Amino acid sequence: MSMPVLNPYGEEVTTEMGATSPFAPVSLAGMAEPVAAPPPGQVLRSPFAEAAVAAGDGDRAAESADALLAELEDPGFTEALEALADEAAARHLKSVGTWSNDSEAPTLATADTTQWLEHLAGEADRILGALEAYFGDRPADSLQEGEIEAATGIDGFTDPADVQQLFFGKLLDKAKKLAKGAVKLAKKGISVVGNLALGPLFGKLRQLVKPLLAKVLDTAIGKLPESLRPLATQLAAKLRGETGSHEEELADTFDRSLAELVTAPDDATAAHLLAELQPSGEDPYAPSAAHELDSARVRLARELTEADPGVPPVAQLEQFIPVVMAAMPLIRMGVRMIGRDRIVGGIAKPLSQLIASMVGQDAANLLSRHIASAGLGLLGLEAGGGDATLGGEALAAAAEDTVRKVLTLPPESLENELLLETEIQDAFAEAAARHLPATVLRPELAEPGADGEHGVWLMMPRVTRPCFRYKKYSRVIPVRITRPMARAVILSGGDSLEQRLLDDGAEAWPVDGEVELYELLPGGGLGHVSAFESTDGPVAAAEEFEELTESAATVLAGNPRLAHVGHHGRPGRHRRPGSRYFRFRHHGRPVHRKHFLGVLFDLTAPQPVLRLNLVFGERDTHELAAHLQRRHFVQVVAIVRRLLGPAAVRAVEGRLTKLMTKHGITAEAGAAARLAQKLVDGVLRTVSDQLPAAAATLAKAAQDPAPGATLTFTFGFADRAALAAGTPASDPAVAIRPGRHRD
Repeated sequence: MSMPVLNPYGEEVTTEMGATSPFAPVSLAGMAEPVAAPPPGQVLRSPFAEAAVAAGDGDRAAESADALLAELEDPGFTEALEALADEAAARHLKSVGTWSNDSEAPTLATADTTQWLEHLAGEADRILGALEAYFGDRPADSLQEGEIEAATGIDGFTDPADVQQLFFGKLLDKAKKLAKGAVKLAKKGISVVGNLALGPLFGKLRQLVKPLLAKVLDTAIGKLPESLRPLATQLAAKLRGETGSHEEELADTFDRSLAELVTAPDDATAAHLLAELQPSGEDPYAPSAAHELDSARVRLARELTEADPGVPPVAQLEQFIPVVMAAMPLIRMGVRMIGRDRIVGGIAKPLSQLIASMVGQDAANLLSRHIASAGLGLLGLEAGGGDATLGGEALAAAAEDTVRKVLTLPPESLENELLLETEIQDAFAEAAARHLPATVLRPELAEPGADGEHGVWLMMPRVTRPCFRYKKYSRVIPVRITRPMARAVILSGGDSLEQRLLDDGAEAWPVDGEVELYELLPGGGLGHVSAFESTDGPVAAAEEFEELTESAATVLAGNPRLAHVGHHGRPGRHRRPGSRYFRFRHHGRPVHRKHFLGVLFDLTAPQPVLRLNLVFGERDTHELAAHLQRRHFVQVVAIVRRLLGPAAVRAVEGRLTKLMTKHGITAEAGAAARLAQKLVDGVLRTVSDQLPAAAATLAKAAQDPAPGATLTFTFGFADRAALAAGTPASDPAVAIRPGRHRD
């Protein structure tokens, strides 16, 4: 044990085990005796196949489908769907902007986007058809490494920025996972899976791709989200509160459909399942709710500009409010209980009185000049002139936000006239402050940001007007961020802005940067934002944008009220109307998201297995290797512990909750939180016990051309009950691989 060391010159002081003092310029360091890790537990394995005690074919199929579902789990497949939807959405909106006829533009753009996705579906069908024909009746356990790529004539997908290559690559990964899962289940004695050869397995995967891409198209063109299988299972309903995007729900239900199709006990069940997956037969070119809202905004903006000054625009709002309601499917219960006409009338009259003082041509011109001045850089307008429609457009946007917020009230509040008028007054004041310049607002409503200026939210993109899909804050906010500030900005993946900046090469603090803010509109997605705001491709561009939480808005923009206006439920990448995002630029380039944490289940074995992947960037990998070489073991544990802070524990908890819900594992309240903490504690003990002996392996991973390294921690559980109770059999085993892995 080393003695404390004092250094009056502020130089870094470390102990024999590499601990570094936090004090400067005088450092004091020491360390306690290491605590021995608890002895590993024992896992008892039954000699009986689980299938031997199954109640019947139906129960056995359900059991095997659930186990196969865990094997098919792939976060990268969800991201491929998100990138595909983003690319399709961008193509659709850009196509809208090329047609001069506003009424026909959405239909023509939908035809363009449909043609592109049909070509993609055809190529995917060709690839999977080649697999089906090549492997034929070969047993699943005969598949060799690299055979799938050879059979399709594809030697790997080398460009991850290409959306089509990313999707095809993830389809091939899904085929590999399907074959691997079938082998595992066959070993358990599940004959319904064991009887399937590779060709039929890949053929079933092939049958699901076109229905999936049809739903991706619906998302891209702004139709209301639907599950891939709305009536087949309860999965979507179970996960609705946990999923972060419609694409994630599509990926989950795609996997469930594939697992149930492969394990169907008979042909009739499989045929019924396939029938459920077919398109509904609705007109694909019918206007979406988002496009109906586009037209309604234009109409209301024009009517407010042309209205008589001082006259409440009741009739205009009564026509507008139902269109907003149609784009809000979750408010149907309140409408059904109270009645649409009563709700419309109850909102339109008080809201029209609040707007009355700003209607008419003179007021619209006044607003337009001030908005143009506030949004010079975004709109390319001169301060003295501007677009005369901006004023009416801003009033319409404020009215829309007000209606949307008020409609989220419970039915009882909507029926209370006094309470409803109060809510309308407050909601409109907040909406006006977001969309109108400070010069026309009451002083207490104009809130300056970190730069002391009041910005406004502008409908974007301007080149596709009237088809707006997002808003952008009119000010690019300069910020000087210290390391503690960056550490306080927790991002959606559970990491911090500090870690992102370190991965981006930041070496000195504070860091100067700038922040841009965005908000999604109905029918909008990050693909629309990236298409018009980024020069990168849709895969990389979507990783530039992060959820604008209250803490991030406070630290980066100096105003917590700039955070989400329509956010409900768990934090995450919800991509819903009102969701807000920020982009942080450092050295003139955006900081990108890098996944560092993943959790997966393996339910095919008699004893469940949980894998936690901890992904290190290139910088941290070399730093870990250097500390291990110098035997600075405290620093090694400190780096891992820094990554696995409270935000990471919450991210693990959220992932566990979703996985348990998905696989029907019933746990008592708080079980996921307790298990998340146990997993992190087990990881830290294993790092302390095993990583010092793995210095050579980690050094080799650091030198590998693949960026970064992945540490995979494997936890075993005696059975599902132990998994639900959150009691691992022992501390995990750890494996080190070069590169960034999530499997």
